[in-house]
Amino acid sequence: MEPLEYLKAPSDLAFARLDAANGDLSVLPEPLQTLVLIYSAQGVIDNGGFQYFFESDWPGSPKYSVFSNAYRAIGANQVAVALDQATALFPFDEPHLNSGLRNDFLDSLPEDHALFQLGDSACGDESVWLQLSEYVRQNAQVFSCA
Repeated sequence: MEPLEYLKAPSDLAFARLDAANGDLSVLPEPLQTLVLIYSAQGVIDNGGFQYFFESDWPGSPKYSVFSNAYRAIGANQVAVALDQATALFPFDEPHLNSGLRNDFLDSLPEDHALFQLGDSACGDESVWLQLSEYVRQNAQVFSCA
């Protein structure tokens, strides 16, 4: 079974629980939080690299380290490091809270900028979906009784 096919039922459950919690990710068990974060972020990254990720205003405006920590939790350390490195390239504090500054900065960058190269390394990385599938398998009890 393909990773995305395997993840359909667990992700449906996790997002249903998130909806029931009125979008408050913090009330979900950690494995559900991790699935929601990776499923959402990697879907966006696969469509447009880190540029699309950083252009997004994520619900609750979490720090980008929340996402990189979720990648680490599933074992996708290369993506976690790349995301942390890309975040560090912003020339101002708390880019997750400043969409205007963030988008102006992204628009000012040349196509060959390191931020885009880092994003290219994560875009289309099938290993993320495999690692997320394995993470869900390892936490099956949470997904079966959540």
